[in-house]
Amino acid sequence: TDEGFEACDDGNRVDTDACLNACTIARCGDSVTQAGVEGCDDGNEANNDACLNTCALATCGDDILRTDIAEGQEGYEACDDGNRVDTDNCRNSCVIARCGDGVTRIGVEACDDGNQTDTDACRNSCVAARCGDGAQRLDLTEGDEGFEACDDGNSESDDACLTDCTLARCGD
Repeated sequence: TDEGFEACDDGNRVDTDACLNACTIARCGDSVTQAGVEGCDDGNEANNDACLNTCALATCGDDILRTDIAEGQEGYEACDDGNRVDTDNCRNSCVIARCGDGVTRIGVEACDDGNQTDTDACRNSCVAARCGDGAQRLDLTEGDEGFEACDDGNSESDDACLTDCTLARCGD
């Protein structure tokens, strides 16, 4: 703070080393990115932009939600929980988990096969297919466990489809 005081003087005009051209010691937050030490240095106190307050570049998974970019732009984060658990509400790609994304959320979804086929083992609502749900499974062949010859979704046993998902036949 004294006129003419130099905290350092390395005798060069390189502003990205340990001693700035103003003869002050380089530090995180001085708006100068120190080569080989800092990934960035924007000099602000916002921790939700491209440069964290630790002078590291913001990344998905750093537990800090970026708010400086809009949805659809590269680097946008809808969530960032900082963990590497892909089966919770925030995917490892920083998008919010949803039914149909191909990853089964623990405690929320029974299954999630990521397709739009409602006649396989996992319904489009992320519940496991079962006899009586109204959607005949077409991914199995007769003799396979879980095979359904029909599935009308009702509890009537006097129609063409019985409650065990077999076809009614003479003598039933």
